[in-house]
Amino acid sequence: MPLSEYEQALSALSAVSREAVEGVFLAWLADADLSQVSKNVAGETALSAVNFASLLSSFAARLASGDPAERAWIDACRSHRLKGLQIPVAHCPSVLGRAKSLADHAKSVAKASAGSLTPEEAKKHLLKHSGSLDPVGFESFLRAAALGSYIVWATFNSDAPHMDPFNRLPTSRQGICTALGLGGPIFNETLIILVWAHFESGSPPLHRPTIADAECYMYYRPCSDASSRWGFTKPLSPNPTWLEPQPEVVMPETSSRGLRLPFRVISA
Repeated sequence: MPLSEYEQALSALSAVSREAVEGVFLAWLADADLSQVSKNVAGETALSAVNFASLLSSFAARLASGDPAERAWIDACRSHRLKGLQIPVAHCPSVLGRAKSLADHAKSVAKASAGSLTPEEAKKHLLKHSGSLDPVGFESFLRAAALGSYIVWATFNSDAPHMDPFNRLPTSRQGICTALGLGGPIFNETLIILVWAHFESGSPPLHRPTIADAECYMYYRPCSDASSRWGFTKPLSPNPTWLEPQPEVVMPETSSRGLRLPFRVISA
């Protein structure tokens, strides 16, 4: 049987580094939260051999310097963001979307306002203008806000990449979180649904997600198909209506200048 991508990356390390890395991932299998990280690493297929080996080498170096294992892994991942396959321009969806915590996006809007709005004031504006095509007096702050911090996770409609990807998803907060694999605290938070035009956002490069982009997020699952252009979400369990995995990509942090109105706030 051929070696997995993970096994190939391990083989590129020194014996000492290999033993350290394997030891941590083996120990994490007994941890309720970190066990999925170990499984994700073992199942990763989107990183090139060079980048996978570099990620593990960076992890081993941080472990050797005395960093706690979880901190060492996160730091190694952050130096290897956006290393998954870049989607060719001809195959990039023209419309993308994401669900985000309302409180988190209010902070982004407040930051973009350069002191004109506090996060609480931004939140009130977002609630007020949800569903509006003309958020008078607020649109400039809205479009200046970052779509995400550091990297942006997004979904799209692979059957109709020019359409709003949320048109084929449930309208409830719980249904959206289930379909997009948004577990943890965000599952119980008020959401904001953001949809934007890729070209109008400056056409930032879109990448297939990898374990480095996910860091320690336990609801991420690597796509088993090494040839896939993008990743797929893992719907949360229980999934009573059999919602299917949704396409997912990552891209560099960018503003909301390509945002399509109206945005929507969903609390139930």
